[in-house]
Amino acid sequence: MSAQPDSPASSAQEATLEEEELARRFLRPLRIFAARRLGDAAEAEDVAQEAIRGVIEALRARRLHDPAALPGFVYQTALNLCLKRLRSLARGNRALQRLGPDGSVMSFEDPFTVLVRAERRAAVRAALHRLELGARQLLELFYVEALSTAQVALRLQVSEGAIRVRKHRALLRLASLLEENQGNKTARSGTDR
Repeated sequence: MSAQPDSPASSAQEATLEEEELARRFLRPLRIFAARRLGDAAEAEDVAQEAIRGVIEALRARRLHDPAALPGFVYQTALNLCLKRLRSLARGNRALQRLGPDGSVMSFEDPFTVLVRAERRAAVRAALHRLELGARQLLELFYVEALSTAQVALRLQVSEGAIRVRKHRALLRLASLLEENQGNKTARSGTDR
């Protein structure tokens, strides 16, 4: 029994032919497009095929409403896949860099750097505790809660200009306290600054 022109079997056959035509039209250019971005022919082949598959799925789901937008949609799909692969590759490389030859996690910071950083954090905490309560709370809003100037101004019900001035003054006072602390340490150790 042959399929009628309007039958579901005929429509499926037409869709399959359109999908094959889509693959013929875009597969080679997509390989080149991806190879230029990824620098690897095997990765480019994978991206091209995955892009074609994604576009076919989008067409079947009727997510592309304008047929004239098809080429742009195809290349944007491939570009997104290339970017995803590059991000994944970068994450993998960063993870491998943290591993030592025996598979253990390595620390790239020398002990002296770690010690100095810890000492600086302790000095900043001590100076913060010596700040006036309002200045300390203002700096905490900026640097602990990571609020913007507009958000801090809204929370404190003060203009943004006033917040900027208060933040500047609080930072100057904090720097002064840090210098005092450094001066006291130098005097106690008997060395010159």
